[in-house]
Amino acid sequence: MNDRFYCYSTTLMHFLKANGLRYVYTTLHDRTGNRMWVFDRTDGLRTLLDEYDARKAQARAEGRLQPDTRLS
Repeated sequence: MNDRFYCYSTTLMHFLKANGLRYVYTTLHDRTGNRMWVFDRTDGLRTLLDEYDARKAQARAEGRLQPDTRLS
């Protein structure tokens, strides 16, 4: 299992930082050139990712967030 989590979302990165996590380093993606943040994969990270997903699903259910159409 990879011991790093590669974060491509600025919103998610800010959520993780606001909840006490710090990224190990930031870099640019080789193919896209977009910035990404690299975090250590920990139980705390997993818990925060679950919380982020739940909040995002709740916001969608309440109509505060547009449905994700990228996978359609």
